[in-house]
Amino acid sequence: MDGVSLTAREYECLQWAARGKFAWDIAYILGIKRRTAAFHLDNAKKKLGVRTKNQAVALLASSRRSIL
Repeated sequence: MDGVSLTAREYECLQWAARGKFAWDIAYILGIKRRTAAFHLDNAKKKLGVRTKNQAVALLASSRRSIL
């Protein structure tokens, strides 16, 4: 994640995903629509250059900014 600029919401959604939450869980927790949570996760994956949520979470875990 070094050098990649995620929005605060993308980062927040990715952190919840790292805790095993699905888009509908994240939506409920953050008070947003499921599709909006999925949108933020998709944007984060694109910015990180990965295809899956698990790959994005792995990058988060290996990042110095990671607070899991």
